[in-house]
Amino acid sequence: MSLSEGAKVIVETCMGIKPNENVLIITMKRFSKKAKLLAEQAELLGANTNILTVDNEVLLSEPPEAIAKKMRESDVVLATLNLTTIQYFLQTNARNAAIQKGARVAAVPYIRTDITKEDVYKITELTEKLGEILTNGSEARISTNAGTNLVMSIKDRVSALLRVRHVVPGAFGAVPDYAEACIAPIEDKTEGIAIIDVFFEKVGKISNPVKITIENGRAVKIEGKEEAEKIRNIIKNADENGNVIAELGIGTNHILKQFTGTIGDKMRIGTAHIAIGKSLNIGGEVYSNIHHDGVMNNVTIEIDRQEILKDGHFTL
Repeated sequence: MSLSEGAKVIVETCMGIKPNENVLIITMKRFSKKAKLLAEQAELLGANTNILTVDNEVLLSEPPEAIAKKMRESDVVLATLNLTTIQYFLQTNARNAAIQKGARVAAVPYIRTDITKEDVYKITELTEKLGEILTNGSEARISTNAGTNLVMSIKDRVSALLRVRHVVPGAFGAVPDYAEACIAPIEDKTEGIAIIDVFFEKVGKISNPVKITIENGRAVKIEGKEEAEKIRNIIKNADENGNVIAELGIGTNHILKQFTGTIGDKMRIGTAHIAIGKSLNIGGEVYSNIHHDGVMNNVTIEIDRQEILKDGHFTL
């Protein structure tokens, strides 16, 4: 597929853009080509498009009110940003306000030429199936051969989904391949050991596995080499909730075959991740000034003693 065809998959299949919809595309200068391709494909569907170019620093915290207002007034918001900025953007109050108004919001870190509409439907189906299982579950158990052994309560919590397909009002996530099913555990009900062996946000690729001891829903001890020291410093410099276990996420993307040392690694089938910090925007009750994911590979997961993932392979 060409880049134009990849952009078409995003606007038509992932976002379901329709004639006369107002589409806001937020971008940075080095992503302007991608923004223009998306605008062209949206216009071919009959949409009204507006490209807003901003400096990266503007989106590393809450966007200015002028941008937030345009988001609330749009039917669709596409943000062509780098992976780091996407993590901030999708956690903002501006994004939340826009979806509350019915906007469909998606971040676009890249346009892929190897993902078809059939792939998008397949990823979405698995993500929604896992979301239902998590929402209906009461207890999750996570383990790996590397030594992870966690148990957490997810009773009465509703799964938040990154579906890669956002066609109903209020849907949000990242496209075209940023897919996971996640849930915020009860804040003081996670216990055990997590071995982070793939990636940790703000640290990068994990070359030396990090052992995180969790008690009463908080990371109380972090052991390892230089990566562990970096994670300890992240928590030290955060607010009082920086060590709360905020999320269990399960990757649902079959397209991704290799690890890249980026946040995208958490989307790959076979992985799961936990996050520390803020859980408010995914159905939890904790505010923090951080939300960082740590990724584990070849994971086994049981929900209410029912195995759904075994050594990185789904058993559904």
